[in-house]
Amino acid sequence: MRKTLRMIALPLSLAALAGCGAGGEEPNTGAAMSAIGGAITAPGNSNSSATTPAPLSAIEVEDTKSLVVADDFAFDTAQTINIDFDLESARGSEASVSICTRYNQDASGYDINYDSCTVRGDMSDGIFTHAMDVTNEYESVVAVVWFQDAAMQPVYREFSIGNSGSDRTTRSADGKKVIVWR
Repeated sequence: MRKTLRMIALPLSLAALAGCGAGGEEPNTGAAMSAIGGAITAPGNSNSSATTPAPLSAIEVEDTKSLVVADDFAFDTAQTINIDFDLESARGSEASVSICTRYNQDASGYDINYDSCTVRGDMSDGIFTHAMDVTNEYESVVAVVWFQDAAMQPVYREFSIGNSGSDRTTRSADGKKVIVWR
């Protein structure tokens, strides 16, 4: 019984698929074929000016093993950033740090998407050291120092981590970027 159902279902499904054509119109294979070997024209307009591309046999094909890349080129999609914070204003206070990648700055301060904070931690007598990985799509991060004492307002600082760097970004002895807040 199952075999009979399969034998009937297969031809029916093929017939249904064959019926899903272009609605009686001829398929437009001319544009695709002209791009491969003939003149390229705008679809449906045989009077437009045509350009003749180079034949496929004339295109040089390189193997990736023959590509040459500069020695200092990094294929990494992320970079490790070391964090070195030593805030005099946070000494003697309980404080924590958030470092975030998605934010906007306007006249009233920072509008931060706190879901983008990749680092969160506690400061120890105003000192915070850590390392974080940041994908290369981000040119900067913002750090926020929060105080347990409600009378103390949070402190914000933006750090440029892109290739341009800034006075707040240096390099360690091993060549990694370091964001410094003192």
